[in-house]
Amino acid sequence: MTIYTQGLHLQFEGQNLEAVTLSLGIAIFPEYGSTSAALLKAADDALYHAKREGRGRVVMAS
Repeated sequence: MTIYTQGLHLQFEGQNLEAVTLSLGIAIFPEYGSTSAALLKAADDALYHAKREGRGRVVMAS
């Protein structure tokens, strides 16, 4: 599953901030790892998948 994070506009003290992008990798315990190391690796792999696909998205581990 991929969710796109484009179009996020932020303001601080009335000023528009520069464009912000966010890429995330998500892994759920215990479905994607039964240890903290395995879960972190699954989330990390999903994060790099998101970045390879063009950034600005959230990818669930597979």
